Amino acid sequence: MKLVVPKRSSSFAALATGLACAVAGLWLSRHYPIEPIAMTALWAAIAVASFFGWQMLPLLVPALVPVIGFAPWTGWITFEELDLLVLAVAAGGYLALALSTPSRRPVPWRYRALRWRAAVRVLMAVFGLSVAIAVWRGFEHAGGLQFSFWQGFQEPMNSLRAGKSFALVLLLLPLWQKASDLRPSSVLRLTRVAWVAVLALTALGALWERWIYTGLLDFSTDYRTTSWFWEMNVGGASLDGALALSVPFTLLWALRERRPGRFALALVVLLVGFYACLTTFSRGVYLAVPAGMALCALLWVAQRRMGLDAPRPDGPPAYVYPGNDGSVPLGWSVGVIAGTALAAWLLFGTGGYRALLALAGSVAVLLAMPASRAAWPRGQTRALLVLAPVPAVLLALAGGLLIDLIPKGAYVLDGALVLLGLMLGWIWRGGLTQPAQAFALAACWMATLAGAGLVAAHWGGGRNLGMTAAVLALLAVAWIATQWSPRVGSDLRTAGWRIRGLVWTACLLVCAVVAALGGGAYIGQRMSTGQQDFEGRLDHWRTGLGLLKTMDEWLLGKGSGRFPASFANGGPFDERVGDYRLNPPRAEPLPIGMAASAEQFPGPTVTLTSGLHQMGNGEMFRLSQRLPNVSGDVGATVVLRSQFQTRLRVEVCEKFLLYPLRCIDREVEIKPQGGGWQTVQLALGHAPDDFGGPAWAPRRLTASVTQNWRGGVLEIASVAIVDSVHGPLLRNGDFSDGLAHWFFSSDRYHMPFHMKSLPAHVLFEQGLFGLALWSALLVTALWRCALGAARRHPLAPAVAGGLLGFLVVGLFDSLIDAPRIAFLFYTLLALGLGLRTPSRKPMREGDSPDDSSLGVETELPDFDTDLEDAPEVRRAMAAAGVKLAPPSR
Repeated sequence: MKLVVPKRSSSFAALATGLACAVAGLWLSRHYPIEPIAMTALWAAIAVASFFGWQMLPLLVPALVPVIGFAPWTGWITFEELDLLVLAVAAGGYLALALSTPSRRPVPWRYRALRWRAAVRVLMAVFGLSVAIAVWRGFEHAGGLQFSFWQGFQEPMNSLRAGKSFALVLLLLPLWQKASDLRPSSVLRLTRVAWVAVLALTALGALWERWIYTGLLDFSTDYRTTSWFWEMNVGGASLDGALALSVPFTLLWALRERRPGRFALALVVLLVGFYACLTTFSRGVYLAVPAGMALCALLWVAQRRMGLDAPRPDGPPAYVYPGNDGSVPLGWSVGVIAGTALAAWLLFGTGGYRALLALAGSVAVLLAMPASRAAWPRGQTRALLVLAPVPAVLLALAGGLLIDLIPKGAYVLDGALVLLGLMLGWIWRGGLTQPAQAFALAACWMATLAGAGLVAAHWGGGRNLGMTAAVLALLAVAWIATQWSPRVGSDLRTAGWRIRGLVWTACLLVCAVVAALGGGAYIGQRMSTGQQDFEGRLDHWRTGLGLLKTMDEWLLGKGSGRFPASFANGGPFDERVGDYRLNPPRAEPLPIGMAASAEQFPGPTVTLTSGLHQMGNGEMFRLSQRLPNVSGDVGATVVLRSQFQTRLRVEVCEKFLLYPLRCIDREVEIKPQGGGWQTVQLALGHAPDDFGGPAWAPRRLTASVTQNWRGGVLEIASVAIVDSVHGPLLRNGDFSDGLAHWFFSSDRYHMPFHMKSLPAHVLFEQGLFGLALWSALLVTALWRCALGAARRHPLAPAVAGGLLGFLVVGLFDSLIDAPRIAFLFYTLLALGLGLRTPSRKPMREGDSPDDSSLGVETELPDFDTDLEDAPEVRRAMAAAGVKLAPPSR
């Protein structure tokens, strides 16, 4: 990188954009609620890193989106850490474009993998104008712009919060374009890394939450995972949307990865992602993720066939997927998966989770069996197959006699047999050449089935042994039938290790699904209420669209972020929800705990209202703050006033976001007392000794103030919570720093906060014009990636699958009313609109099709090497009149 003085108009535009982003980012950093100086220093460091790494960082921004939301600690919702990150990356990137020249020249246009056509740019610009109009109309609908860092969902700044995501994506697009012009392969490599990281981080958050708060195998508790997405504080499907967008990228990685270690890592990420999908208990996710994966797999197969069937007149095929495993044995793969699912369903009732794990080990041994290379007589093969079950039967009989004498002996024996089978499969992976090898593997496979039966018998206390034995015997007989003729099942026996790994992953997944369905009543309850919930959705959609009263609102919408306020003001009276408002100070603040009359109190206050709906513990609207530690006796002091009778509730709970585990709490009835200020003291009780969990697996502690009263109104001047060990626990209890550190939530009453349909949400906010533009962008991106100009690009299957999955989830939830999820969606949408298939590098004589260095990037030339040495590049640049140095080799 060489520093230069800007001379061209494009450089001055980049300089102005970079400086504007720098000013905005530094201003937001200085107002950050927690350690603003440290945040400013961090922001500057990211901007400097972006200045030197602008060709990489803009493409990696989505990777951090799941983990950079700290609203429950900061209290910020209008602005957030995503805004700071994008502004830092954009400031550094644009300043680098203006003040430096890259060390390499842009590649010829035919090699570029990212380019937005003029028609697409116009469509995106018009849609951006529609979003801007929606934000402006949102301000007008709320009574005009009233700037504040501490406004809620029903106040004017919510329009900016809900509408800013598309602008953030547009801010990064030129940086993507410039980086792609220099290194087209980076679009593929870095984008794949970023979206796999989205799934990995999202799924790990869900895994951690389930492990700490419910246990990994508890599928009966009414607890729905939220992962790192604080936007689900009032419901919504942020987690669902992130999973639907990112799972296809990991699937595509697994389908194309040729290196065993990375392939295994891809399978691990997929499995953890599937677990996160399962524990959402969302019917939309159960439909959307398979739909997105199916489209991704179909487009991958289509690309694979195009690559194999597209010969060039001057050489080998246009591109070849190295390490080709041959045709996918779809029928036999489905048969193995279906057989595993049936056996798992029948075994789970008698053997529980441990039996399913043992069954998965047996399937792993089955799929690890190598193909036979020897041509010994068919009669000898059949004799070996008949004799193979004998050791398994003897093992089952001996194990049944000793199962109660050796603690955990069934588990140890089954694990040893599975490891033995996998080891033999690895040793003889080149093929079975001797009858003894075939017999040993067959006997070991049968023995693992017997081991699974012993595990089921031990766990179930000997219940339903006949059913267990019949299921395992049926599996053994079915396998023998597939081996009776060398031609039967040969496709699966000769499939590559990648195909077998994917089949085993699918078998493990169906075992997990069976465990969730059979071991938890909550999924069954969710499925049984599907029709009732859908009818409720229809009523909600009719009510929401009924809030559009005029032709102007139908054409242009109510405005960005205005649904919660519109529903609260015009929706059904008995469905209105609670809210909070920060009231500015009037003079000097009052010390905490000191009461005063209504006329005397001068400091900032918060008006907290409760909903008019049916009230319950999960339906209360809470004002909350995260606490580090709570020990000993706990008490609270609240200075408040009310014009009406209500019930105040103060609680401290182990709570991740929505669902409390253990709480210490107290309620007290509040009398108006003429509307004057009063001090309320509550003894919450003694905190349990292990409150907050162990240090290595802590559970978040959350203090909350709420009203257990329909239609209650409280004006709160200060809140103080103390314990006998640490003293005062709350920060900013007198609201002197606004609502810093304070957050809000409604655990179970969510419908009035969301339109609950993605198309209906866009229609409500942007009207018919905005919905038409949004639909045109989405259809264009799907068409380009599935059938259009981008269909040959390696990322196209995952982009199309992610967009389809997101759209399916969006049929029943708003999704883009959460800024971070909207940013991810518009990022993927912009990528789908800009991808194009570059000219492909043919395989040269001497290239190995198994070269792992090609990997998933075989469709693109390797621009990280010396590009100008490629003959086709030299010819193109010579035709353009560019003088080139002699080849380096």
